[in-house]
Amino acid sequence: MKLHHVGIVVESIERQARRYADFLGLAPVSAVVMDATQKVNVQFLAEKAGETSVELIEPLPGESPVRRALEKGGGLNHLCFEVTNIEEAVRRAEGNGALCVRAPVPAAAFEGRRIAFVFFRGMGLIEFVEAPRGAGERGDD
Repeated sequence: MKLHHVGIVVESIERQARRYADFLGLAPVSAVVMDATQKVNVQFLAEKAGETSVELIEPLPGESPVRRALEKGGGLNHLCFEVTNIEEAVRRAEGNGALCVRAPVPAAAFEGRRIAFVFFRGMGLIEFVEAPRGAGERGDD
Protein backbone atom coordinates (compact mmCIF):
# COMPACT_ATOMS: atom_id res chain seq x y z
CA MET A 1 0.00 0.00 0.00
CA LYS A 2 1.38 3.41 -0.94
CA LEU A 3 0.12 6.95 -0.60
CA HIS A 4 -1.23 7.83 -4.04
CA HIS A 5 -2.61 11.33 -3.51
CA VAL A 6 -4.10 13.85 -1.12
CA GLY A 7 -7.58 15.09 -2.08
CA ILE A 8 -8.33 18.80 -1.67
CA VAL A 9 -11.83 20.26 -2.21
CA VAL A 10 -11.71 23.57 -4.09
CA GLU A 11 -14.20 25.99 -5.60
CA SER A 12 -12.21 26.35 -8.83
CA ILE A 13 -9.59 23.93 -10.14
CA GLU A 14 -8.26 26.58 -12.51
CA ARG A 15 -7.60 29.14 -9.76
CA GLN A 16 -6.22 26.67 -7.24
CA ALA A 17 -3.95 24.94 -9.78
CA ARG A 18 -2.25 28.31 -10.34
CA ARG A 19 -1.81 28.77 -6.58
CA TYR A 20 -0.28 25.30 -6.14
CA ALA A 21 2.08 26.07 -9.03
CA ASP A 22 3.10 29.43 -7.53
CA PHE A 23 3.44 28.27 -3.90
CA LEU A 24 4.64 24.67 -4.24
CA GLY A 25 5.95 24.32 -7.77
CA LEU A 26 3.36 21.66 -8.63
CA ALA A 27 2.12 21.30 -12.20
CA PRO A 28 -0.80 19.40 -13.73
CA VAL A 29 0.03 15.75 -14.44
CA SER A 30 -3.49 15.06 -15.75
CA ALA A 31 -6.19 16.86 -17.63
CA VAL A 32 -9.28 18.05 -15.77
CA VAL A 33 -11.52 14.98 -15.70
CA MET A 34 -15.26 15.03 -15.12
CA ASP A 35 -16.38 12.10 -12.97
CA ALA A 36 -20.17 11.79 -13.31
CA THR A 37 -20.33 9.02 -10.68
CA GLN A 38 -18.66 11.20 -8.04
CA LYS A 39 -20.28 14.40 -9.43
CA VAL A 40 -16.96 16.25 -9.50
CA ASN A 41 -14.21 17.55 -11.75
CA VAL A 42 -10.72 16.52 -10.68
CA GLN A 43 -7.15 17.29 -11.68
CA PHE A 44 -3.91 15.87 -10.33
CA LEU A 45 -0.84 18.02 -9.65
CA ALA A 46 2.71 16.90 -8.81
CA GLU A 47 6.32 17.80 -9.45
CA LYS A 48 6.37 15.06 -12.09
CA ALA A 49 4.15 12.23 -13.31
CA GLY A 50 4.22 9.05 -11.24
CA GLU A 51 4.85 10.80 -7.91
CA THR A 52 2.43 11.18 -5.03
CA SER A 53 0.10 13.95 -6.11
CA VAL A 54 -2.45 16.49 -4.97
CA GLU A 55 -5.95 15.94 -6.35
CA LEU A 56 -7.98 19.12 -6.73
CA ILE A 57 -11.69 18.27 -6.43
CA GLU A 58 -14.30 20.71 -7.74
CA PRO A 59 -17.97 19.83 -7.23
CA LEU A 60 -20.19 19.82 -10.31
CA PRO A 61 -23.25 22.11 -10.21
CA GLY A 62 -26.12 20.67 -8.18
CA GLU A 63 -25.81 17.83 -5.72
CA SER A 64 -22.26 16.58 -5.21
CA PRO A 65 -20.82 14.52 -2.34
CA VAL A 66 -18.20 17.25 -1.76
CA ARG A 67 -20.49 20.29 -1.96
CA ARG A 68 -21.00 20.28 1.83
CA ALA A 69 -17.22 20.19 2.36
CA LEU A 70 -16.86 23.20 0.04
CA GLU A 71 -19.60 25.06 1.93
CA LYS A 72 -17.55 24.52 5.11
CA GLY A 73 -14.51 26.07 3.46
CA GLY A 74 -13.12 23.18 1.42
CA GLY A 75 -9.55 22.04 1.93
CA LEU A 76 -8.23 18.64 2.92
CA ASN A 77 -10.80 15.96 2.09
CA HIS A 78 -9.06 12.59 2.04
CA LEU A 79 -5.90 10.53 1.75
CA CYS A 80 -5.80 7.97 -1.05
CA PHE A 81 -3.80 4.75 -0.94
CA GLU A 82 -3.07 2.55 -3.95
CA VAL A 83 -3.82 -1.12 -3.27
CA THR A 84 -3.58 -4.30 -5.32
CA ASN A 85 -6.76 -5.86 -3.88
CA ILE A 86 -9.45 -3.27 -3.23
CA GLU A 87 -11.99 -5.70 -1.76
CA GLU A 88 -9.42 -6.95 0.76
CA ALA A 89 -8.41 -3.39 1.65
CA VAL A 90 -12.06 -2.47 2.32
CA ARG A 91 -12.63 -5.69 4.35
CA ARG A 92 -9.53 -5.02 6.43
CA ALA A 93 -10.58 -1.42 7.06
CA GLU A 94 -14.08 -2.52 8.12
CA GLY A 95 -12.53 -5.15 10.39
CA ASN A 96 -10.63 -2.33 12.07
CA GLY A 97 -13.74 -0.25 12.67
CA ALA A 98 -14.07 1.74 9.45
CA LEU A 99 -17.39 2.40 7.77
CA CYS A 100 -17.47 1.81 4.00
CA VAL A 101 -19.09 4.93 2.54
CA ARG A 102 -18.51 4.07 -1.15
CA ALA A 103 -18.17 0.45 -2.25
CA PRO A 104 -15.71 -0.15 -5.11
CA VAL A 105 -16.80 1.58 -8.34
CA PRO A 106 -14.97 2.44 -11.58
CA ALA A 107 -13.53 5.96 -11.62
CA ALA A 108 -13.13 8.18 -14.67
CA ALA A 109 -9.97 9.80 -13.28
CA PHE A 110 -8.27 6.39 -13.11
CA GLU A 111 -9.30 5.10 -16.54
CA GLY A 112 -11.87 2.76 -15.04
CA ARG A 113 -9.75 1.40 -12.18
CA ARG A 114 -11.98 1.11 -9.14
CA ILE A 115 -12.00 3.31 -6.08
CA ALA A 116 -13.65 2.90 -2.66
CA PHE A 117 -14.00 5.21 0.34
CA VAL A 118 -13.96 4.29 4.01
CA PHE A 119 -14.35 6.52 7.05
CA PHE A 120 -12.37 5.96 10.23
CA ARG A 121 -13.47 7.87 13.34
CA GLY A 122 -10.49 9.95 14.40
CA MET A 123 -8.70 9.47 11.05
CA GLY A 124 -11.21 10.78 8.55
CA LEU A 125 -11.92 9.77 4.98
CA ILE A 126 -9.61 7.29 3.26
CA GLU A 127 -9.83 6.38 -0.43
CA PHE A 128 -8.45 3.21 -1.96
CA VAL A 129 -7.58 3.05 -5.67
CA GLU A 130 -6.71 -0.15 -7.49
CA ALA A 131 -3.14 -0.39 -8.69
CA PRO A 132 -2.78 -0.77 -12.45
CA ARG A 133 -2.87 -4.43 -13.50
CA GLY A 134 0.46 -6.10 -12.86
CA ALA A 135 1.68 -3.34 -10.54
CA GLY A 136 2.57 -4.03 -6.94
CA GLU A 137 1.62 -7.70 -6.88
CA ARG A 138 3.48 -8.21 -3.63
CA GLY A 139 0.42 -8.97 -1.55
CA ASP A 140 1.18 -6.11 0.86
CA ASP A 141 -2.28 -4.59 0.99
